[in-house]
Amino acid sequence: MIDSMRNIIMIAVFLASCGRDDATDSKLILLSRTAAPTTRSTVDNTWNGGEQVYVSIDNGAANTFIAAAEGTLTPLDEIYWQSSGQTISARAWYPDPDTWSFSIDQSNGLQGADFVFAPTVSGIRYNNHLDNPLLFHHLTAKVTVHLTAGTDIDDVSRATLSLYGAVAGTVNTNDGLIAGTGEGWITPYRAAGTDTYTALLIPRDMTGVQFLKITLDGYDYYYTPSVGAADLEPGNSYAYDITVHKTRLTVTVAGTGVTWNDSGNGGTVTGIPVE
Repeated sequence: MIDSMRNIIMIAVFLASCGRDDATDSKLILLSRTAAPTTRSTVDNTWNGGEQVYVSIDNGAANTFIAAAEGTLTPLDEIYWQSSGQTISARAWYPDPDTWSFSIDQSNGLQGADFVFAPTVSGIRYNNHLDNPLLFHHLTAKVTVHLTAGTDIDDVSRATLSLYGAVAGTVNTNDGLIAGTGEGWITPYRAAGTDTYTALLIPRDMTGVQFLKITLDGYDYYYTPSVGAADLEPGNSYAYDITVHKTRLTVTVAGTGVTWNDSGNGGTVTGIPVE
């Protein structure tokens, strides 16, 4: 599956009545709705159907809800309101952090690297559920890189690209904080027939780090961002247009229109022969 620079999946509490005007006979069901600003980090912002989404009510143990493709989230074990005056709080997440393993090879798709979290909403009652939605945010950041051939380079279709970052992560389901561990190169997804690469990364500031590596014709080219060029934050999307020249790279941060000149003003670029 799966404010400025943030896309959300809106989850509202919906009560399916059993035919009586009595809250104690009403099941607690979740209904998901999506909004998709283009700057939001996202896989596709829809449920495939059958996903197990986890919801903590009143800070209790997580309850398992099953997602349907149209957005309904139904508890695996039925949950009922105790009374029409009952007030609850809820937070939710997907997938199960105990079994989630951040994917460093995303060449076949981004889903394995994604994690979404909805922070606690309080004051949810039988009669105000539509006014108190749970807002799901992606905890990873999305990076898209488009390559173009430059001086003395005839084609970049044979290039390979890697992104540097954390190779594992843990999620605190109390506050939705994600922490990365270890470091290494991550293989992105490459759209068929294009020179565009996309990956989901565990957020961190990549200032001063060799962030992107492009291998072409026996050379590795590295892009090291300057301050503000790759401060990856949860749920944000970052785009880079890179022209590969024989002896250098030119880099444009597409999201803000900030362009680095050939000398690497604002970013260090090196080309190193592959042994």
